[in-house]
Amino acid sequence: MASYESEHAADTVDRSQGPPRRPDMSSILSLLAEIRPERPENRTREHAVPIPSDVSAAFRSLAEAFQTMQRDNENADSDLLGNMIEALMSSAERPPQEVKGVDEEYIAALERVNIKKVKKDADCPICGNDFVDDPHPLLVRLPCHTSHVFDLECIRPWLLLNGTCPLDRVDLAQRERDRKKKHLESIKKNAAPEDDEEEWDGLYG
Repeated sequence: MASYESEHAADTVDRSQGPPRRPDMSSILSLLAEIRPERPENRTREHAVPIPSDVSAAFRSLAEAFQTMQRDNENADSDLLGNMIEALMSSAERPPQEVKGVDEEYIAALERVNIKKVKKDADCPICGNDFVDDPHPLLVRLPCHTSHVFDLECIRPWLLLNGTCPLDRVDLAQRERDRKKKHLESIKKNAAPEDDEEEWDGLYG
């Protein structure tokens, strides 16, 4: 899967024209690669479970990034960011044994939104920047509501850590886990008769 940076053509942007639109999330994503349960091959400590300090650092780093948005961008939704920061800091102080967010496969499958199909004054609910002002917009829609459209760079680390929609708090991660569980149960149920038939053939072959 192409990285967010390559899809966004971030390496071609002239940063000298102004300050970054958002805090750099690369260090946060690096921390996530260490603690994500579905990507143990990315951990420097092979076969080790994430240690609490690493998990805490990931939550705290994202909270600090959102604090920067809240402080530096007058268009940002201060109340929404405040709630997100509070949730992140709470998890940083009492880190879970495993992160319960969505995985990268889920992120990759999110519906992409064409910039031409959003209102001219539409903005990202997290950073508050108008979508049309981004020279390389990459927008995604969350499945909980058609109006819940975000800049991928803002929503991706939040979903990986928290797994909920920040607007209505729908637990997308739990919904996805339930979906996968039902799918697996369906596969096992449909495969059962074939397994019985193969066992019968083996006995009387």
